Order: sequence, then structure tokens, then C-alpha cells
Amino acid sequence: MQAWGLVVGLVAIIAAIAPAMSLGQLGYTERAQTIAAEAATRHQVQAIALSDSTADPTQVESATSASFVAHVRWTAQNIAHEDYSKVEQPVKAGQQVRIWLDDAGKVTTPPQTEADARVDATGTAAILWLGFAAMIGIAMAVFRTAIGRAKDRRWDRGLQALVDGGGSAAQRP
Repeated sequence: MQAWGLVVGLVAIIAAIAPAMSLGQLGYTERAQTIAAEAATRHQVQAIALSDSTADPTQVESATSASFVAHVRWTAQNIAHEDYSKVEQPVKAGQQVRIWLDDAGKVTTPPQTEADARVDATGTAAILWLGFAAMIGIAMAVFRTAIGRAKDRRWDRGLQALVDGGGSAAQRP
């Protein structure tokens, strides 16, 4: 019985891959549409750094990438604008940098890419599958515990019958 429970549990864990992948694909489609709409409203412009960049205090320090903030000036529709913008690398005052603006002309972040949507979808599918696998594992543990208790009760009844009945008929005087 326990062996069949294990087989059913493993088959269920493998079968859980399909719904996890479907939900991940659904998330990918939705995210890709959002990213495309976001990309349509953002564009890069040339700007000039008005001061040396500083490390971005809002970013957690990371060994793989750093983020910097610089006070920049750019011209849009013949009007000079100034603001603080994130830059990918350190810049000095007077150096040209590329910044991202939204349709309203405000500084914003670069749009995410299709690769970002794929990573999000893969992560979603993996987390969902792990959740399904954990639930199935818990169900298997409960099943195994129930079978173990049933075996224990049978042993207890058998031992009680031996004690109450004095053993088998061959041992009675």
C-alpha cells in the first residue's frame, strides 16, 4: 500500500509540471504585453551630467551591479530640464549620458525586456511547481502516517488477543 502511495505521489509531482508551466506561460504573456506597452511610452535622450555621480542610496549593495545617481540636464522641445537620474556607471560633471524619459518628459527607468518577462515566467512556474510538490509531499506524509497507525492498531489488537486468549490453542493445558 505504501509503495502504491509513493508511486501515485511521484506521478502527481511529475504531472504538476504541466499546470505550473501553463500558469508560467500565462504570466509571461501578460508580462510581455505590459513590457511592450511600457516600452512604447519610454525613450532615451542625451543629457549632460551637472555634477559627479554618487552611489544610489536606495539600492542594496550588490557584488554584481552598482547603480549611480547624477544631476543631469537635457533639452526637450527647446526647453532645458534638470533632474536626478540613475546612470549605469559613474560619471563626471560635464560628461554626456543617456537617460530614459516617459511620454510626459519625466525621468524614468529603462523599460524591461523580453528576457525579463521570460525570467519572471520561469521563476513563477518553478515556484508554483515547488508549491505543488510540497503539497503533494505533505499529502504523502499524511498518507504514510495513516497507514503506519493502521498497522500499529492491527499489531495492538493481535497482541491483545494473545494476552487475553493466553496464546494459541496448542499452548493451552
